[in-house]
Amino acid sequence: MTDGMDDGTAGARANDGGGEERFAELSVKSMLSHQVATGAFLASRDFAPYRFCWLRDGSFTAFALDRAGQREAAERFHRWAGAAVAGIAPSVRAATERRLGGGANVASSMPPARYTVEGAVETDGWPNFQVDGYGTWLWSLSQHVGHWDAGPLADELSESLELACAYLEAVDLDPCFDCWEENGEAVHTSTLACVYGGLSAGAELLGRETAARKAGEVAEHIVSRMRRGGRFAKSSADGSVDASLLWLAVPFGVAGPDDAAMAATASEIEEGLQMDGGIRRYAADCYYGGGAWPLLTAWLGWYRARAGDLPSARRCASWVEHCYDTTGRLPEQVGGETRDPDAYRSWVSRWGRPAADLAWSHAMYFVLWDELQRPVPKASTNERAAAPPLAAMHLTARAGAPHPPKQTSQETLDQRGGP
Repeated sequence: MTDGMDDGTAGARANDGGGEERFAELSVKSMLSHQVATGAFLASRDFAPYRFCWLRDGSFTAFALDRAGQREAAERFHRWAGAAVAGIAPSVRAATERRLGGGANVASSMPPARYTVEGAVETDGWPNFQVDGYGTWLWSLSQHVGHWDAGPLADELSESLELACAYLEAVDLDPCFDCWEENGEAVHTSTLACVYGGLSAGAELLGRETAARKAGEVAEHIVSRMRRGGRFAKSSADGSVDASLLWLAVPFGVAGPDDAAMAATASEIEEGLQMDGGIRRYAADCYYGGGAWPLLTAWLGWYRARAGDLPSARRCASWVEHCYDTTGRLPEQVGGETRDPDAYRSWVSRWGRPAADLAWSHAMYFVLWDELQRPVPKASTNERAAAPPLAAMHLTARAGAPHPPKQTSQETLDQRGGP
């Protein structure tokens, strides 16, 4: 098997017939085990470069735990995130005011993508100017508030919400590093989706008219500037596809699953980025050999489930399940060592073997598993309603997917003899 999995787990997988529910339980337990006393989620416990908390990874993990009925864990993360943002309030305000005043963004002085688990900023040259995490956090918090009717939490964190929302309003369409922490000179479509989701959430949580207006501008920009040949493009500088483009539909709702451009994008992702049944990040990816990512394969499954294609969604879930090892770990990626051995070895010599257990991977598998337990979307019936035109989506779309129903997946697991 892989160089990164030769520690006794190679060839011995957890998927020995236990069924989907067992993997959902494993992922909930793993997500909780990645949370430290401060409320932060380590991106990975076993990979030193990832022993930080990214707002992006943590926000999706909190969202998954909300769907699992783990209110307290999700709330602890949101309190941690609020405190982390409040702790750098002067730099957030300075970045916001500089941009609103017509000044250029200074990458080294922007709010960070990742924090230490204590909520501090690590100054180590990491490409920190990534806007997506702040949008994702606002969106995730809005989902938490809607799911649990947790308005008092939003009130408690209002200072941090205002800071993050004003910051997004100021830098909404600006170039920055993408969600893979690359290409800092381009405007990235999936980042814009996160900004749209965050601004829409800010408008809802704070009643900010400026946020609602900016969300509309971001949606218009995506529609008018970020499409190539009938589908969405990775960035302003790259017309190819990236698996993170799925975020336009799920969870941020910029485009409906049945929108023609979105459907064409998903099809090209599936056809062009497929590797042994899993989904890679993008065609030129060489990070640890550029293997297939369980979290992105789960994302494609989530998209297919929302589009009503449950067989395809289940195939994605099954592929992810085969990536668990015997101890319940779910890696960041698989197969890179065979796809591009030289690139794989180069990264191993730099950072060691790749992350064998990633909280974000568990989060997205659980979201897909939970989606497959829910009623078939109305759009999947033979009388499927036409999606609204993309150019008008921002007039009606809210921040991302509908709030989960009050019966949580943890209750579903409990009723079936879960953890």
